[in-house]
Amino acid sequence: MALKNGKPNPLDYFGMRRVDYACPHFEYFTVNRYKREQIAAINEWIIKNLNGRYYIGKGISLSSNNEIIYNITIGFEAEKELSFFTIACPNLN
Repeated sequence: MALKNGKPNPLDYFGMRRVDYACPHFEYFTVNRYKREQIAAINEWIIKNLNGRYYIGKGISLSSNNEIIYNITIGFEAEKELSFFTIACPNLN
């Protein structure tokens, strides 16, 4: 269960909840033009409100007029957690 429910998560206990690489079976969401403090706030929100494994990584992409855009890629193993994250997370601006 999520930390807000007061029950410990076994994945947190063993340090296996946040993965260090982008797994191919995860569902992903990209945030363009982020602020540095957004990463920590998003990570904290995920820990408090969700249960499954997730990935947060920085990346770059090109805009339509060839400008570099810095982005955050956020992935979840469970598709329903991605849906809840995109609806409920207040740190997505």
